[in-house]
Amino acid sequence: MIKAILIKPLDGDPEGTEREFSPDDFERMEAFGAVRKAGSGSEKQAPGVANKKAPPVANKTGTN
Repeated sequence: MIKAILIKPLDGDPEGTEREFSPDDFERMEAFGAVRKAGSGSEKQAPGVANKKAPPVANKTGTN
């Protein structure tokens, strides 16, 4: 069994619910975009990288 997080509601369960599927069912549901593997790291994403080539922000104090 594969633990999965629902991306779309399924069988009355809301998005974000953790469920278990057989490998065949998981592959089919993943192809439809309805589930993702639990613990795949999608819950916690790293912050975006600062654009180093962007001009400094003029409306912030202490940037002059």
